[in-house]
Amino acid sequence: MSHHENKTLVRWNRSTLYCGLLVAATAFTCPGIFGALNGLGAGGGASPEIANAANAIVFGCLAVGSLFVGGIANRITPKYALLIGTLGYTPYAAGLYCNDRFGTNWLLLFGSVVLGISACFLWVASGAILLGYTEEHKKGRAMSIKFAFQNLGASIGGIIALALNADKNFRGGVTNATYITLMTIMCLGFPFALLLPTANNVQRTDGRSVVLKKQPSFAGEFKVLKSIFSKSWVWALIPLIIYAQWFLSFQWQFNFAYFTVRARALNSFLFYVLGLISALGMGRLLDSTRWKRQTRAKIGFCIVVLFTGASWILGQSVQVHYDKIKPTIDWNDSSYGLGSFTFCLWGFSDPLVTTYLYWLVGSFSNDLNETSFLAAIMNSLGSVGSTFGFVVSAMNFSYNGACAINLVLFFVSIPGLAWVVFTQVKDTTHGTNISGAALFSGSESEDGHAQSIEKDFVETKQGVQSSSVPL
Repeated sequence: MSHHENKTLVRWNRSTLYCGLLVAATAFTCPGIFGALNGLGAGGGASPEIANAANAIVFGCLAVGSLFVGGIANRITPKYALLIGTLGYTPYAAGLYCNDRFGTNWLLLFGSVVLGISACFLWVASGAILLGYTEEHKKGRAMSIKFAFQNLGASIGGIIALALNADKNFRGGVTNATYITLMTIMCLGFPFALLLPTANNVQRTDGRSVVLKKQPSFAGEFKVLKSIFSKSWVWALIPLIIYAQWFLSFQWQFNFAYFTVRARALNSFLFYVLGLISALGMGRLLDSTRWKRQTRAKIGFCIVVLFTGASWILGQSVQVHYDKIKPTIDWNDSSYGLGSFTFCLWGFSDPLVTTYLYWLVGSFSNDLNETSFLAAIMNSLGSVGSTFGFVVSAMNFSYNGACAINLVLFFVSIPGLAWVVFTQVKDTTHGTNISGAALFSGSESEDGHAQSIEKDFVETKQGVQSSSVPL
């Protein structure tokens, strides 16, 4: 069925676009402002060592916790998982503030654990909702809006930091007002998540229902996870999933190591604004009706390889140069252009990779249970990359070596990605599901309908059904 057929009128506050915007708003207020704090370099004033240790804890918790949260999100429903996910960001920011002002480490380390657990829920729920609620032909837009808003949050954080620190042409911490303002924005994620409609109220423009089927037991959920994990295309994408979060620590350290406070704030702003533009552009391309999905996947692949590959080749040469001269660059220095351009090219390339990767993985399923686990797998493995990235940074590894790891990781991930893109992508996944019989080990869904995904997606063309489980 083409997505031009059977257009269904939907209420704006029940549409998948409205759901996507609310999830994007939580990305703006929570990971976006988290990015702004880290974009200032080591959370503004915390020493790089303590900031790297805190981030290693955050992503370590994410790596371990995400796989469990995939099953929990299916039990409590993604909306409530998202609500839990918004709660842990402010304690982390408060910990950075106390560390910067009073030299106390315990609150930052405690806040890192709370944030790590909370972020599992936020990221798994976000991925599940955006890939599971959204119509098949709008997933690129859904993911790009989320990453664009996340970058917008981080860039606004950069603007605030820039306004409050514009006179600081030296290295060091940021003002108290910077922390207070950013913490206030972080608190707004919860009300946005609260406005999200329940799954049985979501209306899709193609008339298909949002289906959420719980397994009879928590163990049953993990059978679904296991069956998804056994797919060869998942394994082929693992190097790219790990790469797609590894680069964060080096890029933030590069900004902290070589620029003054105000130059860091300007870099951070430009980094995230360019990322916002690239995310929206990539989303628009991936949902274009001009080409079949297989063609869009190949075009996206070429763009990702070209920009990201160029960013690391340039980055490595600039890093080697800076390692020799060890500069502290202000925005009015003649050398600012090259360093800033390199940093901004990373900012442009990173969302190309993440938007494309989520869209590609989302192209394999339209089932809300499965998208919960797909999001869980990506967050878990991606966070392994982040954790090791920050561990490398915390070990005082040479910047040249840290940059080289990112370059090698990216180029090593290309063959597996190419195999998936050129051989595994299908034009539609309606009427199919990844995990086969494991998805219905209990046979009956909560409301007694023993429907298959085939029937839900292929035969249901009229109206909007309620989901199997109220969300």
